[in-house]
Amino acid sequence: MKRLVLPCLAICLSVAPTFALDHELEVLNRVVFQTIDKNEDGVLSRLEVDLFRQDVMISQDYDNDGNVTAAEHLPWDMGWQVLAEERGVIDQYWDARKRVFNTWDVNNDGVLNQAEQMLSQSNEFYTASNQSTTPLDFEAFKSNLRIIKEMNDAVNSNTEVTLINVFEVPEGALDETIKMWTKGRDFLQTQPGYVSTALHKSITPDAKFALINIAIWKSAEHFKAASKAMQANDAAPKIEGLTFTPALYTVAARD
Repeated sequence: MKRLVLPCLAICLSVAPTFALDHELEVLNRVVFQTIDKNEDGVLSRLEVDLFRQDVMISQDYDNDGNVTAAEHLPWDMGWQVLAEERGVIDQYWDARKRVFNTWDVNNDGVLNQAEQMLSQSNEFYTASNQSTTPLDFEAFKSNLRIIKEMNDAVNSNTEVTLINVFEVPEGALDETIKMWTKGRDFLQTQPGYVSTALHKSITPDAKFALINIAIWKSAEHFKAASKAMQANDAAPKIEGLTFTPALYTVAARD
């Protein structure tokens, strides 16, 4: 696989002092931004982004056929993969890369051609610049440009997640379930990454879910580690007939 070398990236990540993870990711974003900013004016024009896209496509096009397959696209890395591996979030990183590839692959043939890449980058630049052709500053680059945002969200270990856990409570077991939840909460509060939690009780008698727990964790990895520790310590008693369905979420939209 051909690689597009980013100036000073390896040096910046290897000789810098040990930063908090979010700072390390900020360093990576800054290096990539400066690499794309050819005229060094502190913003990225539509032309600069497109020139970088062309360089990337050439680097990814291993067989020089003018198209990029998923097998060619996914291994190409600007530094995010290294951080994802170090932080144990490589699955989230690959999922993010695949989502971007599938979005760009307009005709769903598993191959990105020049037209698809140009159209996708043009649309995403327009979106990142708030529906205009205004050049992107660093904040817009790292927060709004689709592929960069997807990789940042996947790799950023400080991205908070929301646990939503719905409980189907057997008749007569509501108080016992709340006691069970309280015991589990007391244990989880002691675990790294815990932020807050709240148990909600339905005011509708025939609601399918009598209880819904909503909790905030600093990261998915923190929650998974805490859940594993709770299971190992048997911190929550079992209740016959009780079923619950937990899932982790991030914010998709706000008012």
